[in-house]
Amino acid sequence: MESLRQFFNDMASIWDEKVFHPSEKVRFILELMEISKGFKILDVGCGTGVLIPYLIEKTGSSGEIIGIDIAEKMLEIARAKFPEDSFPNVKFVHADFMDFEYQGKFDTIIFYSVFPHIQHKQKCIKKAASLLAAGGKLTICHSESREKINSIHRMTGFPVSHDLLPSAQEVANFMKQAGLEILHSIDNDDLYVVIGSLSN
Repeated sequence: MESLRQFFNDMASIWDEKVFHPSEKVRFILELMEISKGFKILDVGCGTGVLIPYLIEKTGSSGEIIGIDIAEKMLEIARAKFPEDSFPNVKFVHADFMDFEYQGKFDTIIFYSVFPHIQHKQKCIKKAASLLAAGGKLTICHSESREKINSIHRMTGFPVSHDLLPSAQEVANFMKQAGLEILHSIDNDDLYVVIGSLSN
């Protein structure tokens, strides 16, 4: 975990220039998530805050967005882009998701472009499910194909060379075991999206 934290800290200053996130794909994913005004959202592995503008569009000023990440340098950039005095409903937390503690429940939990780096994937999904409100949704997604993501990680080398994205079917099975109903499962040449919902 320490080597991964250092890797992303080292990449933080160039991340927004180096990594491209097609806005039309991101918006398509968020449409599938059916986010409403006032939703409470947890953005796991939020990095430099790539998703924050899109989430604000959906949830509005009445919502609450918490972004968490293991890399404090990534969060420094996110906080500079979305300062608390201008974005009072957006907060950033330096934490490993498996150690993250929260008293309330979330309407939406999203893992965007981060799930390959989660070590204990089944335990992670179980924990995420425990943080959902009734009817809440867990989304694990990438705006690129699983094949492309895994290829990039293999070519990048240590410490991410073995951080691979499982098939959507495997992730969906983990969600089912955690008590979630699968709403969407996309694993094609353009996208990777698995969305599960906690029954009301």
